[in-house]
Amino acid sequence: MWRYFFTFCILQLVNSYLYGQETHSDFKIDCDTNVYLFAEYKDSLPFYEKHFGRNKKINIRDKKLKLAFYVALRHYPELKDVHMKVDLKKISATMMAQPTPGFLFHKQENRRYQIFVNKTKANNGMYYKDLTFNSQVGWIGHEFAHILDYTQKTNKQLFIFISKYISSKKELKKTECEADRVAIRHGLGKQLLEGVNYFYNNNRVSKAYREKKKSYYLSPEQIEIEMAENCE
Repeated sequence: MWRYFFTFCILQLVNSYLYGQETHSDFKIDCDTNVYLFAEYKDSLPFYEKHFGRNKKINIRDKKLKLAFYVALRHYPELKDVHMKVDLKKISATMMAQPTPGFLFHKQENRRYQIFVNKTKANNGMYYKDLTFNSQVGWIGHEFAHILDYTQKTNKQLFIFISKYISSKKELKKTECEADRVAIRHGLGKQLLEGVNYFYNNNRVSKAYREKKKSYYLSPEQIEIEMAENCE
């Protein structure tokens, strides 16, 4: 997916209470208190859309996934005003975050981002609807970690990053593991761990996709270690 995107690019709260405290690398979070059950949040979508929907375009009808987006967003106060959209699309991964095509022609502060969610299980056996609400929050939080990283890069830095990401396995692993760590430091370790454990125990996931995730992402054991170091 990045290869096609890269080619295209060459061619052309509300208050502090709602969003929580500003997150820093040494900020301790009580991860054990954050378990999200859809039954407890299903009626709160209008609230989230009102208070967290600025510059966000969620092109999906799935209420559960849409709400998971906003719940995860609450953990990222840095992204509250960032332009983002979410679309269902047939992709080779479960989820994917990118700057929109043509980002090189816009200023860094005016850049827009998109998250694609795989709409079919045919590609790898991992279907987002099979994840619990809590797990969806964690996996979307991982994508937000990527977007947060993109927002901190100039256009030149982002262009160089993309070229390295698609050509270097070392860069790929470094990027994905760091995204996991950022999600954990933003209080989503438990959600991430639940989703990863489900992934590892899901026999419908293709062998190739399973091996890829083992190679480039944090393992359940590594996530637990990171949580122990970053959570109270």
